[in-house]
Amino acid sequence: MSSYERTALQAVIGQKLDGQFQILLSEYERPIQQKLFELKRKCAEAEKLSPDLVERDAVLPRQSDDLEHLYTCAEHDLNDKVQVHNFTSKSLQAAQLQHGYVGTGGDKSIVQAVLILLVMVFGEALLNAAFFSNAHMVAGPATALLTSFLISMTNVAASASAGFFIGRYLNYGSNALGGNDAYFRKKRTKAKYQFFGFIALMVFFHVTVGLVRAQESIEAVSHSPLAYLQMLQTPEAIFLILMGGCMSVIAFHKGIHSFDCPYPELGRLQRAEAAAKDDVQNALEFYQDEITAYFKDAEKEIENPLKSQKKTVDQFNKAVSGCQESRRQLEQSVRDAEIHCRGELAELITTYRCIAGEDQEVPIETLQRMVSFEKYLDVEIPAFRSPPEIASHKSELLLEKNRAVNRLTNIFQNATHTFGGTS
Repeated sequence: MSSYERTALQAVIGQKLDGQFQILLSEYERPIQQKLFELKRKCAEAEKLSPDLVERDAVLPRQSDDLEHLYTCAEHDLNDKVQVHNFTSKSLQAAQLQHGYVGTGGDKSIVQAVLILLVMVFGEALLNAAFFSNAHMVAGPATALLTSFLISMTNVAASASAGFFIGRYLNYGSNALGGNDAYFRKKRTKAKYQFFGFIALMVFFHVTVGLVRAQESIEAVSHSPLAYLQMLQTPEAIFLILMGGCMSVIAFHKGIHSFDCPYPELGRLQRAEAAAKDDVQNALEFYQDEITAYFKDAEKEIENPLKSQKKTVDQFNKAVSGCQESRRQLEQSVRDAEIHCRGELAELITTYRCIAGEDQEVPIETLQRMVSFEKYLDVEIPAFRSPPEIASHKSELLLEKNRAVNRLTNIFQNATHTFGGTS
């Protein structure tokens, strides 16, 4: 309080009340000073936790130019593999033209073909078992199923094998420009005789199954004109022959088209072309993964310090929150102290003036001037800090990654344009 203010104060309350007024101020200032001290202590502790944030310019992301060695390796590797694929593709086209083959290689799923054959085996076995068990030819359902399964397995396996080893040569080279050459004609003739032999064998097999049902005997089956006539008069036997024949035809067709190219010599070239195409794709994916791994490591180099700084910022902001709370408590204490102190001072002055015979009231503006603790609120609180944004640091890194991927894509496109595209 300045000397001028003190003189004005004494003019209001008088010389005798000056001492009591100072005691009154001291009583209210003491708890405020304690809270002010506590606030400054918390502010000092918060300042010690103030983090040194990394600026965006201080983070040096990895550059796509650092991958020059990878680009060089990718260029040589992709050129070689695309060239190999182009060679195998042209070899396959030449072989298809030579053999007059215009198909697509048959069914692509070998697993699906095997599953279909197994369904055929079990389906035929169940029907055969039902007929054999109904005729009381076997000891029980289990024996009937076992016997029928063996018959069905033999039928399907033999027919599929004949389709694979014989059926693929029946039309071998028939569509070629030189289809009547001795090379193609000899193979077709050989396959035709083998096919006739297979037909005769399967007819004998299915007729035997029909005789088994007609004669209701598995141990002894007689082949004679009378037995054949009796078989034709047995509907169950005719059904078994027709059903077995249908299974043979389907299995024979699956054997031709499901496991390899219908033209045997083209299967090897088709597999070589498919493998070369897979090599090209695998090489491209390998270098893409290398680029991804390179920039993923760079991302970790950025994330690790920023995550550590985020923890520091959180601790600092928590301390600042404590300072803000102490500041609010200090401000509340100041307001409460001013209200109560002004009230007691007004009561003291009124009592004194009444004794002195004066009845003039003290103006409110005078009391506010006389009792004010605003000076204790003049404390600078640390400001909250924002944690570093990882996204802003990653933006340049993402651009560099896109440049690297585009560079690799251009290398691949140049290779396909130079040596021929992959189909």
